[in-house]
Amino acid sequence: MKKMKAAVFTDVKQLKVESIDKPVIKSDEVLVKIKSCALCTWEQRVFTGMNRVQFPFIGGHEESGLIVDIGDDIDSNLWSIGDRVVVGLLTSCGHCENCRTGHEGSCTNFSYENKVGGLGIRGMGGLAEYLAVPVTKIFPMADSLSYEEASLTEPLSCVVHSVDTANIELGDNVVVIGAGIMGAFHALLARQRGARVIISEPNLVRRKFMARLGFPELVNPDENEPIMEIKKMTSGKGADVVFDTLPISPVAEQAVKMAAIRGRVILYSSFHPDTPIEISPHTLHRRMTKLMGSANSDSSDFFKAIKLLNNRDIDVDPFIAGAVPIDEIESGMEQALNPETYRIIVRMSE
Repeated sequence: MKKMKAAVFTDVKQLKVESIDKPVIKSDEVLVKIKSCALCTWEQRVFTGMNRVQFPFIGGHEESGLIVDIGDDIDSNLWSIGDRVVVGLLTSCGHCENCRTGHEGSCTNFSYENKVGGLGIRGMGGLAEYLAVPVTKIFPMADSLSYEEASLTEPLSCVVHSVDTANIELGDNVVVIGAGIMGAFHALLARQRGARVIISEPNLVRRKFMARLGFPELVNPDENEPIMEIKKMTSGKGADVVFDTLPISPVAEQAVKMAAIRGRVILYSSFHPDTPIEISPHTLHRRMTKLMGSANSDSSDFFKAIKLLNNRDIDVDPFIAGAVPIDEIESGMEQALNPETYRIIVRMSE
């Protein structure tokens, strides 16, 4: 059996490059040589022990690469060796009702600890040099797009799903709480929908970064009470749409309170710790507020995201904070843990 490199979480704060068996494809799969894999917050939480997994574990779900082999049942008119692709593998089963109706992000059998990609080890698999991938899980990337840029298709697709869920309309007042990479993506897509975008972010570095991207309306919630500030900026009405991208439960309460009548509130972030909040059901009823959650993405969101990148409608290059080879992944993880860092990319192969 041929071998390849993979970055394996062996314990909390233990991330080692190991030699494992190279996957063998099935007749309906392609073999993808992974070129770039971004270190998401999820992998960072595995490293620090916040996300509990069973070790050994191979993370990585924001990846792009090159097809180097195709199964016997693959239509060569659709996919060929040498095609540059984004992998949207994650762990949807493809068989449950949600998957079969196009809602793979809500797969009832979803688990980050499934064994995927022919690796034989739990995890999402992007931090391995090769993956065996069903053709339903690959998406074509333009030749002009770098592998590093294309690896951010997955997080962008999740935000596409969130923005679609919010049903932003032309001229809406949209508030984005948090200017991490996912908050920034929300701001970019909301602006594309013709909305006015206000960003609430306590970190000065991130506020300056968003200003450089063309977002002048910035609120520092450490200096100004955010609910009152948003009301003041919207003539007392509140926001038509609020995206909460922070993992802090009290902020979710604020998000509901800063929404306008008939406002839509999206709780995008996972919450750590998952502390219950107080919400007035009567207020939701009287103001006809829509309070919704959004997580993950479906295949349709992936197609939208890669089209946005292929057509250069969204520029993700400013969000790439650095890149490291796989042999230096521990250094890359330490860089990624800096709260002011956006995405660190692991170059899996040359």
